[in-house]
Amino acid sequence: MPNIAVIWDFDGTLSPDDSTTKTVEYFGEFSKGSDFWEYIRSLRGDANQAQWEHVLASDAPIWLYALSKIAAKRNVPLNDEFFRNFILPEIKLYPNVLNFLQRIKDLSNTERFKESKLDIYHFIVSAGLKDLVEQVFPKNLIHWTFGCRYEVVIDESPDKLENIPVFCMDETMKTRSLFEISKGSFFNPEKSVNVRVPERWVPFENMIYIGDGDTDIPALSLVRDQGGTGIAVYNPERPKRDIKKKLERMSLDKRADLITKSDFSLDGELFKYIENRCLQICQRYEAASFCTTQNNYVISQ
Repeated sequence: MPNIAVIWDFDGTLSPDDSTTKTVEYFGEFSKGSDFWEYIRSLRGDANQAQWEHVLASDAPIWLYALSKIAAKRNVPLNDEFFRNFILPEIKLYPNVLNFLQRIKDLSNTERFKESKLDIYHFIVSAGLKDLVEQVFPKNLIHWTFGCRYEVVIDESPDKLENIPVFCMDETMKTRSLFEISKGSFFNPEKSVNVRVPERWVPFENMIYIGDGDTDIPALSLVRDQGGTGIAVYNPERPKRDIKKKLERMSLDKRADLITKSDFSLDGELFKYIENRCLQICQRYEAASFCTTQNNYVISQ
């Protein structure tokens, strides 16, 4: 039986912070995190190309490489232990996020969802660092986290190591992650994302994607084009000018079914909307089951 996937971006969506910037700031290589991203733009070569021939490079490989070089200078492994001890304490979630996520997940335990054999799973698809982001949440609350990753390689000398980028998440890879969720290939290597499957683990119409930034636009568009739900959120504490620009981008071509503030209270618009969307999906399966039962009754008569 198919499932329901509630898929979240992380930075700016579940957290007001940028987790990668927090990691960069730990090393003190730049006076502030924004200087690092300005450096990345310079490496990308934007200023060296004429506007008419300009094709943007992907940021992810560039910043992953730059961060790995910064960490290597101090012989710091960018692994679970480092993130847990030094960066995780600096990462904050919006108020009530954990309770919010648990309450949505707990809908699976209600009688209606059990009868329809529908389970609800939370996923995170982040352009940040997977090994950091997935430690923010209690075990079993998030079913799977997609994000950028390093593999730490130690040379023959124990005093020398390399942090090798092995997965780069960008706008395109976010859409690939949605197909991996849909086909269930993220937990089953035998189900290649490029191979047709007889039944989707999560049909796209059972997906709810929530994001806040430009990197989420392709994923929002894909989910909505395939019959799912797209939600754009914004931080109400940001400058009004920034909020207006973001809302204009998200509103363009109806990128989202709902645009709302990052309010995770249980009486807020975001919770009610996601809860009702899950209930609508459940009702769809209830209706299909009822029609099947009625047809079987007519035939048996």
